[in-house]
Amino acid sequence: MKTITAEELYKKIQAQEELMLVDVRAEDKYNQFHIEGNNIEIVNIPKTEIFAIEDEQIFPSLSKHQEMIITCTTGNSATKCATILSEQNYDAVVLEGGITAWKEYVGKESVKQLWKEFKAINPDTPEYYEAWAFGDSEKMADELAQLVLDGVKTATASNYLLYELEHEPVPQAGLHNIILDGDGKAVAVAETVSVEVVPFNEVTEQQAYLEGEGDRTLSYWRKVHEAFYTKELMKIGREFEDTMPIVCEIFKVLYKR
Repeated sequence: MKTITAEELYKKIQAQEELMLVDVRAEDKYNQFHIEGNNIEIVNIPKTEIFAIEDEQIFPSLSKHQEMIITCTTGNSATKCATILSEQNYDAVVLEGGITAWKEYVGKESVKQLWKEFKAINPDTPEYYEAWAFGDSEKMADELAQLVLDGVKTATASNYLLYELEHEPVPQAGLHNIILDGDGKAVAVAETVSVEVVPFNEVTEQQAYLEGEGDRTLSYWRKVHEAFYTKELMKIGREFEDTMPIVCEIFKVLYKR
């Protein structure tokens, strides 16, 4: 079975090669996210339809005279579908790792590109930076990254215990951060302005307001963050405590896409 890597596909798209992609995920997954490009003809045919293909069946949207790149979430279903289509004389190629690998590669490329753009106008900036996304889901990462882009969110808070367990240093003032959206794409460069570790029950109204979430009140902050930390701590066999240390970080946005 012929395959193509995310990097190879990315370069083909950048080179404006004419491509056909067949996304075999369910329609709702396809609508949430799919690979796009001005030079791409993309077709969504759920894998269930391909699995049920009969001998000599023809898909009107596909051509047997054009190479098509088959993708799914991880590459497994795409491989099965490509095998079936190949048996029907379609020229099928599998995207290795599927959409998961694509997002990871494109995300890394976007980080490199955004940092390159930022460094071009800020040549004296230190070389080191960290890239990360807010929250624990694509939806949360998107929502909070948008608050940053809108100028609403200029602070964040994290669980100090996780830094200890992972032997990671707490952020320091002057650190440059590349903020990612839910797809792992870089959207902004921010510099840490100040960092303070305080008990959960001593987080200030100002910190809550600067985090920009909900109605920006301390009561809202406590409600949503207690739920978030409780879920986070369950994964490591710990329980939420009102006095647990929280890393309160304030940042300023220096550059955004």
